[in-house]
Amino acid sequence: MMNRFFFILGLLFFLLPAGGMAQSLSVEDLRFGVHPDKKRLVLDLNKPTDFRSFVLTNPNRLVIDFPEFNWKPQTIDNISGSAVTGIRQGVLEPGISRIVLDLEKESQIYNAFLLPAKGNLKDRLVIDYGDVRDKANIDKRFGSLSVMQAPTPSKQALAIPKAPTPAKKTRTKKPIIIIDAGHGGVDPGAIGKGNIHEKMITLGIAQRLKSSLEATGRYKVIMTRADDRFIKLYDRVKIARRHEGSLFISIHADSVGRAPVRGASIYTLSNKASDAQTAKLAARENRADLIGGVDLDVEDKEVADILLDLVRRDTQNQSRFFANTMVDSFNKSSIKLLDGPHRHAGFAVLKAPDIPSVLIETGFVSNPSEARRLTQRDYQEKIAQAITKGVDLYFDRLAKYSE
Repeated sequence: MMNRFFFILGLLFFLLPAGGMAQSLSVEDLRFGVHPDKKRLVLDLNKPTDFRSFVLTNPNRLVIDFPEFNWKPQTIDNISGSAVTGIRQGVLEPGISRIVLDLEKESQIYNAFLLPAKGNLKDRLVIDYGDVRDKANIDKRFGSLSVMQAPTPSKQALAIPKAPTPAKKTRTKKPIIIIDAGHGGVDPGAIGKGNIHEKMITLGIAQRLKSSLEATGRYKVIMTRADDRFIKLYDRVKIARRHEGSLFISIHADSVGRAPVRGASIYTLSNKASDAQTAKLAARENRADLIGGVDLDVEDKEVADILLDLVRRDTQNQSRFFANTMVDSFNKSSIKLLDGPHRHAGFAVLKAPDIPSVLIETGFVSNPSEARRLTQRDYQEKIAQAITKGVDLYFDRLAKYSE
């Protein structure tokens, strides 16, 4: 079966265009510097490239266009004092991606240039900007990238939203939230001290989350399981797609060999894990079907279809945007998070190609005190409320930025 899986994976890469292979452009990092006479933005790149940069007003924005890229920054350093209030990115047109920085006031680019890799430094795009000095040239464009758009596009057509455009749902006015309580039935998930089973923690939180979301009156909620039963990973994906979910939220609790480790984390789908610990976690979660005695050989066509659909990058962009929104909500709700709480790996349950999806590890059952807390009604309710606020914020931002 594994040989067949790798054959399918190889087929996926064979079918992808050459531009999507290892040589594709990546934005590796983004950081700011504040100087007496200017502010400086530096983007680390994996290779030299063309670019185009300019500012827009009403609202105030700094725009950077590149050939289509992979976006890798997880956190932004030294944003304080940069006059930047928000950062977003996405595909502008086939082959071209755009980064938009929201600015707190009207600004001007003074200079923009590329620096070649040298020593430990990567290829870089450097943009110096600040207060308007030369109003007549405020709309000057830097760089040589050619962007082909419709002959007479409207301003709205050229605008990049602050968040990826949500998938269109036509059967209901309310967004449909799919809640997936991890594990279940013959698959207990992680087992903590005192015989605490992950499957019961996830079900308890999922039930409270359903009640919390429905209490807002804003959403229709579907649960992949409402009791202690085993459901195959890809059947969970099928449930979400059958109901045309607007968001998919999979609830879990983690376990590691180090008891002191505690804190929540949020995961999104990626073909490459963000770190070794996340790779091991994905491997553990993806073994759930084996525990249930499922013959994965009969799933190959579905796996192939899902893998091929993963080229839909917009869904992954939406998932990352939702995950970052959820991190903000957890922080505001004073829920302990791991360092670098937004992580990514190849979780099978997140592979719905057209539904923004996250997996939330609510804590560690390997930590005795956190395991006990995760079984308590009040703490489960606290987590459910934090997730609800994150969902509210996600849709509020989508609505605001699509105006």
